[in-house]
Amino acid sequence: DEAFAKAEDELGAVRSRWNERKRDVQRKYEKILRELKRSAVDGEEFIRLRHDIESLRPLRERRALLRRLKEEQTVRRRSLLAEWEDLKAGDHRSLDRAAKKVGRKLADRVQVEVTASGNREPLFKTLRDGVGGRLGETIDAIGRAETFSLPQFVESCRQGAGAVRKLGGVSTTGAIPASQAKRLADSPEGVLMEIEELELPSVTTIRLNTAPVGDPPAWRALDDLSTGQKATAVLLLLLLDSDAPLVVDQPEDDLDNRFISEGVVPRMRDEKGNRQFIFSTHNANIPVLGDAELILGLTAKGEAGEGSARIAPEHLGSIDESSVRDIVEELLEGGRNAFETRRRKYGF
Repeated sequence: DEAFAKAEDELGAVRSRWNERKRDVQRKYEKILRELKRSAVDGEEFIRLRHDIESLRPLRERRALLRRLKEEQTVRRRSLLAEWEDLKAGDHRSLDRAAKKVGRKLADRVQVEVTASGNREPLFKTLRDGVGGRLGETIDAIGRAETFSLPQFVESCRQGAGAVRKLGGVSTTGAIPASQAKRLADSPEGVLMEIEELELPSVTTIRLNTAPVGDPPAWRALDDLSTGQKATAVLLLLLLDSDAPLVVDQPEDDLDNRFISEGVVPRMRDEKGNRQFIFSTHNANIPVLGDAELILGLTAKGEAGEGSARIAPEHLGSIDESSVRDIVEELLEGGRNAFETRRRKYGF
């Protein structure tokens, strides 16, 4: 009881001092409000603003921290982008070296050219989805450019519409309309960052010399060739140095006999010590002139689509075996009489 009584007395004294202090602060507060009112300042608004300022103080410190983190990540991203560009350039150099190697081996027959960033469809899709609006002339100008650099394109967009219209290697001023240049310059930063990270695949162009032997070269791209000419170009590439097996189904369907005997057979004969060739053919030049190590004579059994092929034991071996030679003579040459008749007619 004594302790409670003592505590109550002490609390009463504290309460008295607190109330006195509260009245003093209240008087000063009211005085300040009157002064603010005379100065045409809303006191309540002033206090609210002071409260807001105090609450923003921690946010200002956090903002500074986030700005430092952003700068660090920007530097790291720039480094990664440079590494990414180096990797893409290294891939292109590897492809370009391979193309030049093919050109040396197939001189005067096949040309192979690799264009860096030749497939620009990923960029066009990003522009249509991320920027939108009419961009036809811009896309056409980029598509026609012989060389193109994504970093240079993005940097031009960040510099403004004028830089976009003067973008080197893409267009001359006027090729990209001013409205489209402005739209690109106003692209969201997220879209520009996405463009920086794109990969534009290299494009490989294959050309075949279609001129007769002895005439000046007449190079034509693969897409402009006939089926037989395409097969010629592709088979020449497939017959290059390699240790991988090569399986070819009836090359005579698309290739003439002269190319088979002068283009395919010699290269196959030279390379057969390094790789395995498997041909399904009705052309005698391939197994006979190519010195096939093993010939399998297949005999059809049953109807097409439901039948099968049979290999008679005597029809399996090299051309040196008489039974194998007989089936080659019968199936591929049309028989001895047909062969001799053609020989006489040719005057051989």
